Amino acid sequence: MSEANAIPANRFGLSGSIRLLSLCAWLALWLILFALILYPVSTNILRFGSLICVLALWCGALFLFWNKKLLRFILLLIVLIVATLFFLPGRASNAAAMRQAYVNSLMQYEGTRYVWGGENRFGIDCSGLVRRGLVNADFKQGILTANPGLIREASSLWWHDESASMLLAGYRKRTRDLLAVGSINELDHSLLLPGDIAVTADGLHTLAYIGDQTWIEADPGPMRVIKVRAPSDNIWFKVPVHIMRWQQFEN
Repeated sequence: MSEANAIPANRFGLSGSIRLLSLCAWLALWLILFALILYPVSTNILRFGSLICVLALWCGALFLFWNKKLLRFILLLIVLIVATLFFLPGRASNAAAMRQAYVNSLMQYEGTRYVWGGENRFGIDCSGLVRRGLVNADFKQGILTANPGLIREASSLWWHDESASMLLAGYRKRTRDLLAVGSINELDHSLLLPGDIAVTADGLHTLAYIGDQTWIEADPGPMRVIKVRAPSDNIWFKVPVHIMRWQQFEN
Protein backbone atom coordinates (compact mmCIF):
# COMPACT_ATOMS: atom_id res chain seq x y z
CA MET A 1 0.00 0.00 0.00
CA SER A 2 2.83 2.37 0.85
CA GLU A 3 4.57 1.58 -2.47
CA ALA A 4 1.36 2.33 -4.39
CA ASN A 5 1.09 5.66 -2.65
CA ALA A 6 4.75 6.51 -3.30
CA ILE A 7 4.45 6.64 -7.09
CA PRO A 8 1.84 9.44 -7.26
CA ALA A 9 3.72 11.32 -4.55
CA ASN A 10 6.97 11.14 -6.50
CA ARG A 11 5.19 12.20 -9.65
CA PHE A 12 3.64 15.13 -7.83
CA GLY A 13 7.01 16.10 -6.42
CA LEU A 14 8.66 15.99 -9.83
CA SER A 15 5.85 18.02 -11.37
CA GLY A 16 6.10 20.57 -8.58
CA SER A 17 9.85 20.89 -9.04
CA ILE A 18 9.50 21.45 -12.77
CA ARG A 19 6.86 24.08 -12.15
CA LEU A 20 9.02 25.84 -9.57
CA LEU A 21 12.03 25.85 -11.88
CA SER A 22 9.86 27.13 -14.72
CA LEU A 23 8.56 29.94 -12.54
CA CYS A 24 12.09 30.92 -11.48
CA ALA A 25 13.24 30.93 -15.11
CA TRP A 26 10.19 32.98 -16.10
CA LEU A 27 10.93 35.58 -13.42
CA ALA A 28 14.58 35.67 -14.46
CA LEU A 29 13.47 36.41 -18.02
CA TRP A 30 11.63 39.47 -16.74
CA LEU A 31 14.84 40.75 -15.18
CA ILE A 32 16.73 40.16 -18.44
CA LEU A 33 14.05 41.96 -20.46
CA PHE A 34 14.09 44.96 -18.11
CA ALA A 35 17.89 45.10 -18.36
CA LEU A 36 17.69 45.06 -22.17
CA ILE A 37 15.05 47.80 -22.17
CA LEU A 38 16.95 50.03 -19.75
CA TYR A 39 20.36 49.59 -21.39
CA PRO A 40 20.72 52.71 -23.57
CA VAL A 41 22.80 51.27 -26.42
CA SER A 42 20.79 49.20 -28.88
CA THR A 43 22.16 46.69 -31.38
CA ASN A 44 20.56 44.09 -33.64
CA ILE A 45 21.57 41.35 -31.21
CA LEU A 46 20.02 43.16 -28.24
CA ARG A 47 16.83 43.95 -30.16
CA PHE A 48 16.58 40.31 -31.22
CA GLY A 49 17.18 39.27 -27.62
CA SER A 50 14.34 41.52 -26.47
CA LEU A 51 11.94 39.88 -28.93
CA ILE A 52 13.01 36.40 -27.82
CA CYS A 53 12.45 37.38 -24.19
CA VAL A 54 8.95 38.69 -24.93
CA LEU A 55 8.04 35.51 -26.81
CA ALA A 56 9.48 33.29 -24.07
CA LEU A 57 7.62 35.25 -21.39
CA TRP A 58 4.34 34.82 -23.26
CA CYS A 59 4.91 31.08 -23.70
CA GLY A 60 5.97 30.76 -20.07
CA ALA A 61 2.87 32.59 -18.85
CA LEU A 62 0.67 30.34 -20.98
CA PHE A 63 2.35 27.25 -19.48
CA LEU A 64 2.33 28.47 -15.88
CA PHE A 65 -1.16 29.92 -15.82
CA TRP A 66 -3.02 27.70 -18.26
CA ASN A 67 -5.50 26.67 -15.56
CA LYS A 68 -6.42 30.29 -14.88
CA LYS A 69 -9.19 30.89 -17.39
CA LEU A 70 -9.10 34.69 -17.23
CA LEU A 71 -5.31 34.87 -17.64
CA ARG A 72 -5.41 32.32 -20.46
CA PHE A 73 -8.06 34.41 -22.22
CA ILE A 74 -5.97 37.60 -21.80
CA LEU A 75 -2.83 35.91 -23.15
CA LEU A 76 -4.63 34.60 -26.21
CA LEU A 77 -6.32 37.98 -26.69
CA ILE A 78 -2.89 39.64 -26.75
CA VAL A 79 -1.90 37.43 -29.70
CA LEU A 80 -5.10 38.40 -31.51
CA ILE A 81 -4.48 42.11 -30.90
CA VAL A 82 -0.86 41.90 -32.09
CA ALA A 83 -1.91 39.99 -35.19
CA THR A 84 -4.57 42.62 -35.88
CA LEU A 85 -2.07 45.47 -35.52
CA PHE A 86 0.44 43.86 -37.86
CA PHE A 87 -1.83 42.50 -40.56
CA LEU A 88 -4.77 44.87 -40.90
CA PRO A 89 -4.23 47.54 -43.57
CA GLY A 90 -3.14 50.95 -42.37
CA ARG A 91 -4.20 54.34 -43.69
CA ALA A 92 -2.55 57.65 -44.43
CA SER A 93 -1.82 59.71 -41.34
CA ASN A 94 -2.34 63.43 -40.88
CA ALA A 95 1.06 65.00 -41.65
CA ALA A 96 0.52 68.09 -39.46
CA ALA A 97 -0.55 65.97 -36.49
CA MET A 98 2.41 63.64 -37.00
CA ARG A 99 4.89 66.54 -37.14
CA GLN A 100 3.50 67.94 -33.88
CA ALA A 101 3.59 64.52 -32.22
CA TYR A 102 7.19 64.14 -33.39
CA VAL A 103 8.24 67.52 -31.98
CA ASN A 104 6.52 66.74 -28.67
CA SER A 105 8.31 63.40 -28.51
CA LEU A 106 11.70 64.97 -29.23
CA MET A 107 11.31 67.60 -26.51
CA GLN A 108 10.69 64.92 -23.90
CA TYR A 109 14.36 63.97 -24.25
CA GLU A 110 15.71 67.41 -23.42
CA GLY A 111 18.44 67.05 -20.77
CA THR A 112 19.03 63.35 -21.47
CA ARG A 113 22.72 62.50 -21.27
CA TYR A 114 24.63 61.87 -24.48
CA VAL A 115 25.70 58.23 -25.00
CA TRP A 116 27.12 57.14 -28.33
CA GLY A 117 24.76 54.55 -29.79
CA GLY A 118 22.12 55.31 -27.14
CA GLU A 119 18.41 55.29 -27.88
CA ASN A 120 16.48 55.88 -24.66
CA ARG A 121 16.15 58.27 -21.72
CA PHE A 122 19.12 56.69 -19.96
CA GLY A 123 21.39 57.81 -22.82
CA ILE A 124 20.97 58.83 -26.43
CA ASP A 125 23.02 60.08 -29.39
CA CYS A 126 22.15 62.43 -32.26
CA SER A 127 20.74 59.87 -34.69
CA GLY A 128 19.17 57.91 -31.85
CA LEU A 129 17.24 61.04 -30.84
CA VAL A 130 15.74 61.78 -34.26
CA ARG A 131 14.84 58.11 -34.78
CA ARG A 132 13.49 57.40 -31.28
CA GLY A 133 11.39 60.54 -31.47
CA LEU A 134 9.69 59.21 -34.59
CA VAL A 135 9.33 55.69 -33.19
CA ASN A 136 7.51 57.09 -30.16
CA ALA A 137 5.37 59.48 -32.22
CA ASP A 138 4.34 56.76 -34.68
CA PHE A 139 3.46 54.34 -31.91
CA LYS A 140 1.49 56.88 -29.86
CA GLN A 141 -0.42 58.21 -32.87
CA GLY A 142 -1.01 54.66 -34.08
CA ILE A 143 -2.68 53.80 -30.77
CA LEU A 144 -4.62 57.06 -30.48
CA THR A 145 -5.96 56.90 -34.06
CA ALA A 146 -6.25 53.08 -34.23
CA ASN A 147 -3.95 53.05 -37.25
CA PRO A 148 -2.06 49.73 -37.58
CA GLY A 149 0.12 51.22 -40.32
CA LEU A 150 1.74 53.67 -37.89
CA ILE A 151 2.40 50.92 -35.36
CA ARG A 152 4.07 48.82 -38.05
CA GLU A 153 6.12 51.86 -39.07
CA ALA A 154 7.19 52.38 -35.44
CA SER A 155 8.22 48.72 -35.21
CA SER A 156 10.21 48.91 -38.44
CA LEU A 157 11.99 52.10 -37.34
CA TRP A 158 12.84 50.49 -34.00
CA TRP A 159 14.24 47.38 -35.66
CA HIS A 160 16.33 49.08 -38.35
CA ASP A 161 19.13 51.15 -36.90
CA GLU A 162 20.44 54.26 -38.61
CA SER A 163 23.27 56.77 -38.38
CA ALA A 164 23.43 60.42 -39.40
CA SER A 165 25.13 59.40 -42.66
CA MET A 166 22.32 56.92 -43.38
CA LEU A 167 19.75 59.67 -42.86
CA LEU A 168 21.68 61.77 -45.37
CA ALA A 169 21.61 58.87 -47.85
CA GLY A 170 17.82 58.50 -47.62
CA TYR A 171 17.57 55.87 -44.82
CA ARG A 172 15.55 53.10 -46.46
CA LYS A 173 13.68 55.72 -48.56
CA ARG A 174 12.32 57.33 -45.40
CA THR A 175 14.02 60.73 -45.73
CA ARG A 176 14.17 63.21 -48.61
CA ASP A 177 16.87 65.81 -49.23
CA LEU A 178 15.22 69.25 -49.39
CA LEU A 179 18.21 71.54 -49.80
CA ALA A 180 21.86 72.06 -48.93
CA VAL A 181 23.13 75.20 -47.21
CA GLY A 182 26.45 76.53 -45.96
CA SER A 183 25.27 76.40 -42.35
CA ILE A 184 22.15 76.47 -40.19
CA ASN A 185 23.02 80.06 -39.30
CA GLU A 186 22.65 80.97 -43.00
CA LEU A 187 19.42 79.03 -43.43
CA ASP A 188 16.11 80.67 -44.32
CA HIS A 189 13.97 79.02 -41.65
CA SER A 190 10.76 80.00 -43.44
CA LEU A 191 11.51 77.11 -45.82
CA LEU A 192 11.28 74.57 -42.98
CA LEU A 193 8.51 72.78 -41.18
CA PRO A 194 8.71 71.45 -37.63
CA GLY A 195 10.06 67.91 -37.77
CA ASP A 196 12.58 68.58 -40.55
CA ILE A 197 16.11 67.46 -39.75
CA ALA A 198 19.57 68.77 -40.60
CA VAL A 199 22.47 66.42 -41.30
CA THR A 200 26.00 67.75 -41.58
CA ALA A 201 27.51 67.34 -45.04
CA ASP A 202 30.12 64.94 -43.63
CA GLY A 203 27.35 62.77 -42.13
CA LEU A 204 28.69 63.07 -38.58
CA HIS A 205 25.81 64.82 -36.82
CA THR A 206 22.09 65.44 -37.08
CA LEU A 207 19.64 67.85 -35.47
CA ALA A 208 15.85 68.20 -35.56
CA TYR A 209 13.91 71.42 -36.15
CA ILE A 210 11.14 72.10 -33.61
CA GLY A 211 10.00 75.51 -34.87
CA ASP A 212 10.72 79.19 -34.10
CA GLN A 213 14.29 78.86 -35.46
CA THR A 214 14.96 76.36 -32.66
CA TRP A 215 16.66 73.00 -33.00
CA ILE A 216 17.06 70.05 -30.66
CA GLU A 217 20.09 67.78 -30.69
CA ALA A 218 22.00 65.21 -28.66
CA ASP A 219 25.24 67.19 -28.55
CA PRO A 220 28.53 65.38 -27.79
CA GLY A 221 29.98 68.71 -26.58
CA PRO A 222 27.87 69.37 -23.47
CA MET A 223 27.08 65.61 -23.43
CA ARG A 224 23.32 66.00 -23.27
CA VAL A 225 20.23 66.77 -25.35
CA ILE A 226 19.87 70.53 -25.75
CA LYS A 227 17.72 73.06 -27.59
CA VAL A 228 19.55 75.73 -29.57
CA ARG A 229 18.07 78.77 -31.33
CA ALA A 230 19.63 80.03 -34.55
CA PRO A 231 21.83 81.91 -35.06
CA SER A 232 24.19 80.33 -32.58
CA ASP A 233 27.87 79.88 -31.80
CA ASN A 234 27.25 76.15 -31.52
CA ILE A 235 29.77 74.38 -33.76
CA TRP A 236 27.06 72.42 -35.61
CA PHE A 237 25.38 75.67 -36.67
CA LYS A 238 28.50 76.79 -38.57
CA VAL A 239 29.12 73.82 -40.87
CA PRO A 240 27.48 72.82 -44.19
CA VAL A 241 24.29 70.82 -43.76
CA HIS A 242 21.61 69.09 -45.78
CA ILE A 243 18.00 69.70 -44.74
CA MET A 244 16.06 66.45 -44.82
CA ARG A 245 12.37 65.65 -44.37
CA TRP A 246 10.76 62.41 -43.24
CA GLN A 247 8.76 60.99 -46.14
CA GLN A 248 5.76 60.26 -43.94
CA PHE A 249 5.45 64.01 -43.23
CA GLU A 250 4.97 64.73 -46.94
CA ASN A 251 1.27 63.90 -47.33
